[in-house]
Amino acid sequence: MLQEISDHKSKGAFEKVAVNQPAASVVVRPVEQAVTLESTIQKVWSCIVGTDVGIVGLYGLGGVGKTTILTKLNNKFSTTPNNFDVVIWALVSKDYYVGKIQDRIGGNLGFSDDSWKHKSVEEKAVDIYGVLRNKKFVVLLDDLWEMVNLNQ
Repeated sequence: MLQEISDHKSKGAFEKVAVNQPAASVVVRPVEQAVTLESTIQKVWSCIVGTDVGIVGLYGLGGVGKTTILTKLNNKFSTTPNNFDVVIWALVSKDYYVGKIQDRIGGNLGFSDDSWKHKSVEEKAVDIYGVLRNKKFVVLLDDLWEMVNLNQ
């Protein structure tokens, strides 16, 4: 077998033997070292990794640490064993538009070319669904002010 490998190496062209590395399943975000209740993070974490939790909501007045908690949860996915294939962070903000949220989610999934940007909301929803339908995923929506149609 070693001789066969040696023969293949001498005859082959190996300028490129691998493709680009796939996008990370979790993008680690910078977080302030603020005082947050570790117990709150643990409660939310146990809900997320628990059995079939659909939606977890964090709410409160501005400045109480919701974004910090979400950021710490996001980063925890990169350091703590879990069963999720993809973790997506999307900033929604008060004057949101569904297409803008889809662009942020799509960017996490590798959709960012010009053809993606010119698609309708319905087409983007189909593309996102096509990628996520067979994956276990988490979507963290920050700065959410009102109900969002998750089917879109």
